[in-house]
Amino acid sequence: MFIDQTLPAFSADQVKSSCLAMLQVARSHGIHPAESSLISGFWQQAEPALGAFDANTTEAFTAGLFASAGHKQLVLDLCLACAFADGHYSAEEKVAIAAIAAQLGLPEAVVQERTAEVRVAFLRSLAHLPDAQSVAALAKGLE
Repeated sequence: MFIDQTLPAFSADQVKSSCLAMLQVARSHGIHPAESSLISGFWQQAEPALGAFDANTTEAFTAGLFASAGHKQLVLDLCLACAFADGHYSAEEKVAIAAIAAQLGLPEAVVQERTAEVRVAFLRSLAHLPDAQSVAALAKGLE
């Protein structure tokens, strides 16, 4: 998995803000059920402290809640996972992720490195597809 298991756990506020960042990515081109499922699944880590997930919230992502480089990178990774969840990494999602990375103070080199790493992890998780052509077709959509 691409998530660093040695990081301290997110607080409820950090989980909420991460979900808001993921929601920003998902909304950039219309929320796909796979994206909504990923976001609500992550949200549930802090439930009941956060209450039920609401995809219609107007609250905004708060980058200031993330001080460590590891947590900033994890937020980026979560956003990338959300972007890849529907099998297509759209131009709109790339713009949304670049904006979130900028808010977090992450340089473009980190965004490129993390995008490649998350993409590989995502494709690895699809090893169950029936043939290599299916994986190749999906990989093309994630470029």
